[in-house]
Amino acid sequence: MGKNIETFGQLTNMLKLIADTSPTYKKIAMYINDNYLQIVFMTTNELAEQVGVSQGSISRFFMALGYRGYNDFLQNLQNIVSKELTAPKRLQFTEKHGVKDKYMHSIFDNELANMEKLGSIMETDNYKKIVDMIASDRQLILMSARMSATIVPYVRYILNKMRNMVYEYKPSTPQWDTVELMDPEKVNIMAVMFPRYPHVLVEKCQRLKEKGFHIYGITDSEFSPLIECSDAAVCVPLTVSSIFDIYSTPMIFFNILLRDAAKKIPGISMRMDKIEKIELQNKVYY
Repeated sequence: MGKNIETFGQLTNMLKLIADTSPTYKKIAMYINDNYLQIVFMTTNELAEQVGVSQGSISRFFMALGYRGYNDFLQNLQNIVSKELTAPKRLQFTEKHGVKDKYMHSIFDNELANMEKLGSIMETDNYKKIVDMIASDRQLILMSARMSATIVPYVRYILNKMRNMVYEYKPSTPQWDTVELMDPEKVNIMAVMFPRYPHVLVEKCQRLKEKGFHIYGITDSEFSPLIECSDAAVCVPLTVSSIFDIYSTPMIFFNILLRDAAKKIPGISMRMDKIEKIELQNKVYY
């Protein structure tokens, strides 16, 4: 158990089962159930201190749940509560717990763990399909909304150097409103969707899927609504144990993704040389 928990209700049921196995586990389970949002910002030592048990008991508890340890559980918990962790709530909890250097170390640990997962993501069939899609000569539309959309200009900037016909569509623009009028067989769509999932993006992807468009998704979880809308999708973890979501792992992912796609684009070296000459002629850089 443990690994496939996607809602707080499932987490509660899991905690109830483990609580019946020992008084110590019951104590830990009850604390987690009552303070799950605060726990996102806690280290192992702090959790043990708050519950009043040893660190060894904490480790054994999470292993009994089916996790490799506390940090493994913490990443699953972050996915569960990502929709509930609004910025005001995060600020409230971080102020309550006095976030200082020790919490920064916890964030760094989470980010390192996230980045270590990129290697296995790159070995998946869906990743390879997305690489091939980017390297194709079919028109490519990048779609996202709200916080997730802050990554898209970076991706588009690099893609524009790599190939032709790359466009960025945002909500409340004419292009966004009329994309359904395009021929689904002449365009690919890459959607970027991280928590909290915007309704406007979810509903747009659902409509496009119904009309036969080919959608390739970059999201954070197998339970993301983007998964069922996509021809192929990959899940890239991000850290939510801060006031705002941390996008360093997705940024590294996109850099690697674009690098791998560039290797498959014919004549890209010649194209890059031409771009460099144009930039030199126009004195683009200081």
